[in-house]
Amino acid sequence: MDFSYAEQLLAIYIENARRVLVAHFGVDRAERSFFDVVELLREEPKLSSLFLQAVRDSFIKHDPRSLDEGVLPRELVEVATHELRWPEFGEIARERIELKFGGDQRLAASDPAMAVLAAYDPAWEDREFYRKYREQGAA
Repeated sequence: MDFSYAEQLLAIYIENARRVLVAHFGVDRAERSFFDVVELLREEPKLSSLFLQAVRDSFIKHDPRSLDEGVLPRELVEVATHELRWPEFGEIARERIELKFGGDQRLAASDPAMAVLAAYDPAWEDREFYRKYREQGAA
């Protein structure tokens, strides 16, 4: 796929997920868009730097709990972390903890950065919120 088309498609998938969450339809309704993002990132590795910059901006320049335009839904970042396991997600999370909490993970306990670090675990606790994982577990 042409890079500019892939970039546009990524932006559409992200915006779809954000809009579903902004409208309070919930993670279960945004799930398909989350996994569309992950699938596209797997298909188009050149998008990784663009996506990681968006994660960095969302976690360092903005409040990752926000659903403001231009901010990635934190749940999307958690799913991407769990699926892709790129080390950069952890680096960004630790950078946020350092900047916002002086590196003290106890102070950051309820922060989205800690949720990203937890998403690396194969038995990630939040898997239960996603139909894909519930169906895998039932099989």
